Amino acid sequence: MIKSLIIGAGQLGSRHLQGLLKFEKEQLIYVLDPSEKALNISKERAQEVENNHNLIFINDWDELPTEFDLVIVATGANVRSKVVSKLLTDFKVKNLILEKILFQDINSYSEISNLIKKTKTSTWVNHPRRMFNHYQEIKKIISQSEEKVSFQVYGGNWGLACNSLHFIDLFSFLSNSEVDHLNFDGVEEVVESKRLNNIEFIGSITGEFKNGSDFKISSINGSYADITVCVFTKSNRWIIQEGTAQKVVQLSIENNFNESITTFKNEFQSTLTTRIINDIQTKEKITLPNYDEASSSHIPFIKSALNTYTRITGIKTSIIPIT
Repeated sequence: MIKSLIIGAGQLGSRHLQGLLKFEKEQLIYVLDPSEKALNISKERAQEVENNHNLIFINDWDELPTEFDLVIVATGANVRSKVVSKLLTDFKVKNLILEKILFQDINSYSEISNLIKKTKTSTWVNHPRRMFNHYQEIKKIISQSEEKVSFQVYGGNWGLACNSLHFIDLFSFLSNSEVDHLNFDGVEEVVESKRLNNIEFIGSITGEFKNGSDFKISSINGSYADITVCVFTKSNRWIIQEGTAQKVVQLSIENNFNESITTFKNEFQSTLTTRIINDIQTKEKITLPNYDEASSSHIPFIKSALNTYTRITGIKTSIIPIT
C-alpha cells in the first residue's frame, strides 16, 4: 500500500488531496494541519471524490508513521522551510512535492538543498504549467527550431509577486534555459495581498535567460483583465488566453502567418496531482522542475523582490512576505 502525506490541509492542500483520492492504487493518506478549520476543508472536499483509500486527519506530528512514499507540502511559504526541515530530519521520505513560492528568505534554499541531498529525497516543485498539453506542444516546436524566444505576460491584479515564478519557470521550460538576470525596476507599487500578512507588486518584471531569450511580465492595478501569454520566435507566434476564452492563437511562417486557433481547458490541481502521483509510481519522467531547477529561478527572484520591497517601502528585511 502506498503511504502518502499532505502537510497543509487548506484550499490548495485539499485540492492535492482530491488528486490523490482519484489515483487508482490503494493508499493510506495522512493529512496534517494544526488548524481544525483547515482539516475540515479537506474532509469536506474528500467527500466529493468517490474512493476506497484510507484517510487519517491529524494535527500532531507525533501521530505520523516514520516513512512515506510521497509527501506534499502545501503550507504557506512563511513556515515551509521549518516544516520541510522537520520532515526530512525526523522522517524517511521517498518523494517530495513542494508548493511555491518555496521560501521567503535566501538562506533556506541552501539549508533545504543540503537536507535533500543528505537524505537523497527525490524533490520537485509544483509549477504545473509545464504539464499543460498546449505548452508542451509549443515547447516541441521551439526545440526543433532552436530559435531565441521572447515572452510576455499581461493581465490585471493577478499577483505579480506570488505568481510570476510560475511564468518564469514556464519560460525556462519552453526556452530550455536558466535565468541569467532579472530586473524589477518596472515594479511601481507594493500593495496588500488578499492573503493575510502578505504583499503584492504592481508593475512589470523583465528578465533574460542564459541563451538570450527574454521576457516581460506585467500586472496592472485597477484592472481584472484575463491573463494573456505571448510567445514569439522568428518563425512562430503564439497568443495564449488563459482566462475565460482558454484558446491558443498560432501564427507560423509555414502558414504565411495566417492564424490557427485551438482551444483548451485549464486543468485543476485536483487532476494534476493524480497525474503527478501516477508518474512517480510508474517511474515515468516527472514534468515538474526538480528542486535545483526551480531554485535557479527562485533564488534570483527572492533577491530582487527583497531589494524592490526595500526600495519602495524603505523597510530593510531578509524575509519577503509573499506566498
